[in-house]
Amino acid sequence: MRLNTYEHIIKSRKSAHKFLLKFCWKNHQRFCPRCSNRKLYSLGSGRRRCSRCKYTFHDFSLRFINFARLSPRQWLRFIKLFELEVDPDMMADQLGVSYNTIRKALTISRLSVLAGSLDGPQIIKNLKLVSLLRNSSAPDFPSPVLGILPSRGKVFIDYIPDLTLETLLHFRLNFFLRTRCMGRIIYTAPYKKYLSLIAWDDGFFSHRKISYERDKLPLDTHKEFWPYASSKLKKFRTVNPLRLLLYLKELEFRFNHSNEDPFPALCSRLCSFVPDLE
Repeated sequence: MRLNTYEHIIKSRKSAHKFLLKFCWKNHQRFCPRCSNRKLYSLGSGRRRCSRCKYTFHDFSLRFINFARLSPRQWLRFIKLFELEVDPDMMADQLGVSYNTIRKALTISRLSVLAGSLDGPQIIKNLKLVSLLRNSSAPDFPSPVLGILPSRGKVFIDYIPDLTLETLLHFRLNFFLRTRCMGRIIYTAPYKKYLSLIAWDDGFFSHRKISYERDKLPLDTHKEFWPYASSKLKKFRTVNPLRLLLYLKELEFRFNHSNEDPFPALCSRLCSFVPDLE
């Protein structure tokens, strides 16, 4: 997005709100977020009420963008800083909000990116990640195993629910699946259609003092995604099973949008409805 265009959309609260609405309602045609009914009543408060299920809502109800206390202008400024990969401390300083608010916005943004991926809604449902939008506590689940699949200049990172760290250990010890580590991130040689499997070692491997390969694996010699991703993974402050999942999905998004303007795509993700929201 050109700088003068960006300055135009954030010049006022009204212009920022109008810009984000384009990603919420196609052709400005509103409907009930719960039952999809199009017969609505306008209320004096500016909200709308569904004639069928009586749900009262505003333009951002049930959308990712509604789960942080940021104004439309602040959201657009945050999205630009997120696009530029600005440090969270600097984000907080630039927006004049607390660090915790920025951490919340980052989590929401990464969840929206995850939800927009091919398997994102199923991941959110299976791992009950909607809880992250309501509070800061992360759901308790085993370290997920992901498969890295490069294809035609893009990369797809799939959640593989049938695989666990125990499975990876079994493959390592009994089928000699070559495995390396980068800190507590473990990754493997090719498995079925995937160039590599990757997961966060929550202690399962390290407690058993598993030895790792010294020689490079095919993922290490991949000239596109892994050099890009590994350098960025090393810069993330906090990594754990959940964060690794969100970071990898973010890197998938960034890599696949590297030849286009990611700003509209990020706005679209944040303005989408949250899947599996009860």
